[in-house]
Amino acid sequence: MASFKELDVFQRSVLMVKYIYSVTKAFPEEERFGIVSQLRRAAISIPSNIAEGVSRRTIKDRQHFVDIALGSLNEVYAQFLVAEVLEYLPKSEVKRFEKGYNTLRPKLIAYQRSIQARPNP
Repeated sequence: MASFKELDVFQRSVLMVKYIYSVTKAFPEEERFGIVSQLRRAAISIPSNIAEGVSRRTIKDRQHFVDIALGSLNEVYAQFLVAEVLEYLPKSEVKRFEKGYNTLRPKLIAYQRSIQARPNP
C-alpha cells in the first residue's frame, strides 16, 4: 500500500488545515483560545486520523480512523457556521469552505469503502 502522504484525501485535508489556519488569523484575539483553537485542532485531526488509520492492522480499525476524520470534518463545518453567526466569517468564506467540504467528504467516504476491498497488511 502507498504511503499516507500519497493519498488524495490526506493531501486535500492538509490543504484544508492550511486554509483554516489562514482564515482564523483574522478572528478576534479573544477567540485565540476559544473557537480558533477548536477549529484548528479539529482541522488537524482530519489528516492526523487518516495517517494513523493507514498504519492499523485490521480493516475495522482503519475504517474507524476514517470515521473519526469524517467526524472532525463535520466539526469544522459546524464551527464555521457558528463563526459566521458570530460574524467572524463572511458568508463568502463559509461558501468557500463548503466547496472544500463537499469535495473532501465524499472522497473520505469513498476511501473508507475502498479499505474494505483491500487485504489486511
